[in-house]
Amino acid sequence: MINVVLADHERIFRTGMASVLSAEDDLRVVGQPVTATQVVRAVDKFRPHVLVLSSAFLGFIGAIRRACDEQHTGILLVQDYGTAESYEFSSEFHGIIGRAADEQTLVKCVRHLARGGRVVRLTPSSQVNVAEPIGMRVQRRLSMIELKIIACVVQGYKNREIAIRMGIAENSVKNALRRIFDKTGVYGRLELALFVIHHGTLLSDEAVAHVPLRPISVPFLPSDWNPGRRPTIN
Repeated sequence: MINVVLADHERIFRTGMASVLSAEDDLRVVGQPVTATQVVRAVDKFRPHVLVLSSAFLGFIGAIRRACDEQHTGILLVQDYGTAESYEFSSEFHGIIGRAADEQTLVKCVRHLARGGRVVRLTPSSQVNVAEPIGMRVQRRLSMIELKIIACVVQGYKNREIAIRMGIAENSVKNALRRIFDKTGVYGRLELALFVIHHGTLLSDEAVAHVPLRPISVPFLPSDWNPGRRPTIN
């Protein structure tokens, strides 16, 4: 398993990259720091094979590089839009890709660096488009129960409500959510909902609709939401 730390100041891009990498069976995102101090700590703590680093952290590259050298971590720099290219062949990095790099390019570079390789800065002409949407790849890794739990989360149900509806223990729901977060590369229910909305194919499989939900006595449904009262469970 290849462990990866994503260091990006932009939450949307960070979540997107995490989703792309987590969709691969051999890649695992172990940290998503947002400050230079957190980057160094994440490298020291998780000892990742690869650090995917936004060029916004270039001002702290000295400390980050020292931490990576100690842990034998490869650095894949993500060049932000409008950033100067004077560091194109810098020895500080093991690889450089543009912010607009496609999913397959990102995955290939991470795997290459994890094996000790080096990536010269890639141009758009060297990048290959991915035919299969990220949502479809993630969907294949999720069980039908996990897909149904995602559907419930998107509808606003809490863990206890999901457990009652599906006839399983609440701890089983919590454990399933941890697996779901790991497989989708998100860090919470809100990011999971945003992931589903952005990658609409995630819940497109008709089989999801056939997973039975047990009756639940709850006088509250998302369709009749009232901000003046809280949901209750009898």
